[in-house]
Amino acid sequence: MRNLILITVIALNLISCQTSDKIEDIVVIGGGLMGSSTAWEISKYEQNVLLIELQDSVYTFGSSFGEARISRSLGPNEDIFSFLQQTSVKETKDLIDYLNEGETEILHSMEDIYRTSPVTYIYSKSQLNEVEELLDGQADNYEYAPNSVAAKEKFGMKISDTTMVIREYKQYSGTLNPKKLIGKLHQGIRKSGNRVQYNQKVTDLKKEDGLYKITINDTKTGISKTILSKKIVAAAGPYNGVLVKDVAPYFRNLISPKRLFLSFLKINPEKYDMLTAEQKNRFITSYPVAYLNSEIFYSMIEKFDNDQRPLLKVGGHFLRTEIKDLDEVWSIKLTEQEIQWSKENTVDYMQKLDLPIIASDLEFVKGYSCVYSLTESEIPYVSNAIENKVNIDSSFVLVGGMSGIGAKGSLAYGLIAADLILGYNKDSFMYQKTKSALGTERLIIDLKNIDK
Repeated sequence: MRNLILITVIALNLISCQTSDKIEDIVVIGGGLMGSSTAWEISKYEQNVLLIELQDSVYTFGSSFGEARISRSLGPNEDIFSFLQQTSVKETKDLIDYLNEGETEILHSMEDIYRTSPVTYIYSKSQLNEVEELLDGQADNYEYAPNSVAAKEKFGMKISDTTMVIREYKQYSGTLNPKKLIGKLHQGIRKSGNRVQYNQKVTDLKKEDGLYKITINDTKTGISKTILSKKIVAAAGPYNGVLVKDVAPYFRNLISPKRLFLSFLKINPEKYDMLTAEQKNRFITSYPVAYLNSEIFYSMIEKFDNDQRPLLKVGGHFLRTEIKDLDEVWSIKLTEQEIQWSKENTVDYMQKLDLPIIASDLEFVKGYSCVYSLTESEIPYVSNAIENKVNIDSSFVLVGGMSGIGAKGSLAYGLIAADLILGYNKDSFMYQKTKSALGTERLIIDLKNIDK
C-alpha cells in the first residue's frame, strides 16, 4: 500500500511538472485586446502562434473588460493616435471579412463591434491654442462651437463663454465593444489554424540557450507545465513588469500600474421615460464625451437595457491612485467620494445638455476598479527588448503602457507588434512615425534617462 502511495505521488509530480518537447514559433502572453490583436495579426501573416490567457474565454476583470470604450479619430495633423484608430478600423474590417469567408450567411459585421455616434469634446478657453492646432487642416468631419451662442445653435447645449465644444462625426467613431472584439479576434486566430489557451497563468519566464522557457500553471486543473518558444510577445497589461522581470527587467521602472475607478449610472426609469423624443435624442447623440479639464471626465453609453434605456459608464482619466496588491485591486469597491464625483460630473454634463436631470435622478448601479499602465510620457510601448542598452532583441516584443488609450487602436498596436516579431516593415510615413514613437528608438532613450 505504501509503495502504491509513493508511486502515485511520483506520477502526480511528473504530471504537474511536464515539459513539452515541441518548440513553439511564437507565444503571445495575454489575451486581452493587445495580445489578441497581436496574435491575430501574426495569424493573418499565416505564421504559427500560440496565445495564452490567464482568464477564461469570458473576461471578468482587466483593462479590456466591459462593453464600451471610446473610439475617436479626431487629432491634429499627423497625429499618431488618429493613425492608430483609423488603422485599427481598417484591420477590424479585414478581420470581419475573414470571419465571413466560406460562411453561407454573413454572421459578423462591424456594427457588432462599433457603435457609431458623435464624439463630444469640451475645452476651456485657456486651451484655445490646443483647439486651433487640432482643427487646423482637420480632415475629419466636425462641428465647432467657440462660445455659448454657437453651442446652443449647433448642439442645443448651455455652456459658459469660457467653454468651447467640438463634436466629431466619423464612421466607427463613438464606442467599440472590447468583449465582442476579443471574441472575434479569438475566432479569427482559431480559424487560421492557431491556438488560444485559457486559464493559463505564467509563473516564470526565462531565456536560456536562445529559447524562451515559459512555466505555466493551469488555474483549473492545478497542473504546471513548461513550454519552449523561439519568440515571445508580452502583452499582459499591468502584469507585464512582473512577467518580464528576468528577460527585460527595466520595464518595471518604465511602466507603472495605477488604479482608476469607473462608475456605472442610470437615470431613474420614470424620469428617463418622461424625457421628450428630442431630449432623448440629444442625450444619446451627446455620448461619448471627454471633458478635457484637469481630471478629464469621460463618459459613454455602456449599453442599452431591454427598454432602450442607457447605462452610463463614467470615469476620470487622471484620478489615479497607488496599488497595494495588483491581484486584489480589481475587487476594490468604490468609495462614497468616487461615486459622488461620478454623479456630480454627470449632472454637470446634463446641465450643459440642457436636460432636466438632477443628482437624485441618478442611480448608482455598480462600480469597477481598473488599472492603467502608465509610462512617463503617457505614450505606450510597442517595442523589441534591448540587450546591454544598445542591442535590439528581435525575438522579444512588449506591448504595454497603454494609459487607458489602447482600445481604439488595438489592432494597429497588434499590427506593429506582429511586424516587429516577424521582422516585417511598412514604408508609409505615418507608420514609420508611429513605430518610432512607440518602439525601440524611444526605448533606448528612456533607458539612458533611467541611469541619470
